[in-house]
Amino acid sequence: MRKSIFLLPALALSLALASCSGGSEPAPAPTPSEAPAASAAPVESSASPSASKPADESGVKEYAFATGMTFGKVATSGKPSPELDAFLDAAGEDAGDAYEDDFTFWTVTIDNREGHAEAFPYEFRAYDKDGSEYIFKRTLDLVEAVQEQLPDAPDATEDSPEWKAYEKRFDLYEAAFESESVVANPGALKKFTVVTGDDLPEEFTRMSIDLGGLVGEAEVITLEDANSQGYPMDF
Repeated sequence: MRKSIFLLPALALSLALASCSGGSEPAPAPTPSEAPAASAAPVESSASPSASKPADESGVKEYAFATGMTFGKVATSGKPSPELDAFLDAAGEDAGDAYEDDFTFWTVTIDNREGHAEAFPYEFRAYDKDGSEYIFKRTLDLVEAVQEQLPDAPDATEDSPEWKAYEKRFDLYEAAFESESVVANPGALKKFTVVTGDDLPEEFTRMSIDLGGLVGEAEVITLEDANSQGYPMDF
């Protein structure tokens, strides 16, 4: 069950982030005088055996994707940056909540060393045997979605406890935003963390990733299939 401020299932997250995905700067901090108004083989997500890279002791598995000269891997584990962790903790405290059990984090590595356009994990989609859809977004987008759900700046003076508490949380928001990778430019090799608020099944029948802009979408396949197709895996 999802809780209060962290009630972000895939559809709601996707809609809430429609206007902020792809952004590169956090919202400016308000001042006290201007407070704002309000086709692939089944892909497993658990630790059971699969045709992907063998799971390590923690049950983490890896998959691969490619489109044009942009390649990548997906690992079924991840964690928020220390800055994002601090921001989510503070947001949860404000709402009398906690976030740890509300989200699943995975890691996407994008190898754009031979690519010709900027790439980023705009959206990662997975499907189970019943056709249900599960959506992961960038943690950068999560920062924005959570910030939008928090209370607006208080109608208070700069030296008031209410304003100081708000300002402290806004500083955590800015630090969290700046800690997250935005894009992998041509020539770059970068890691991103993606996040979902969905309860995941043990196995997916298909996965794909939208790398944004001119790069487009790619099917996510097992490493075994990627190796047989000659994908470069030296990253």
